[in-house]
Amino acid sequence: MSYMTVMFKEMNTEEVQHYIEFEILNYAENVSANLGIPKAAALKDAEIQLNNSLSEENRKKDQFIGHIFCEDKKENVGIIWYNIQAERDRAFIYHIYIHEAFRKMGYASAALTHLEKVAKRKGIGNLALNVFVANTAAQHLYKRLGYETASMVKTKKL
Repeated sequence: MSYMTVMFKEMNTEEVQHYIEFEILNYAENVSANLGIPKAAALKDAEIQLNNSLSEENRKKDQFIGHIFCEDKKENVGIIWYNIQAERDRAFIYHIYIHEAFRKMGYASAALTHLEKVAKRKGIGNLALNVFVANTAAQHLYKRLGYETASMVKTKKL
């Protein structure tokens, strides 16, 4: 696998709205499946959280949501949403998503490496994210890139 160059291209308002619609369903399904929350409750929570977090006002507060753009192929290969939290010396990655056709090609690694450079330029010393336990591919990726487990949520089905 050869190393590819990616950059981030900010989404416009219409693209953000399409992303919110997609991510409400995606996130609710993951929350329901991984945390045992009923689907209807997970859907309601996801809708509130995403519409609030990605409101135009909140997007102006050191948040970035955009396309992962492969310069070599001249196409969008995924989406990244993160927030620079200078007071915590970290950039928090809310979502990194590689479109199906571009998975297992190194784009997630390239995007995370690019984000490291962006964060360092802003004087940020850490990246952080959450990952569902069922997402083993992502867990392997993060481990390979040097991410360490900082906390865990445990559940028990009754």
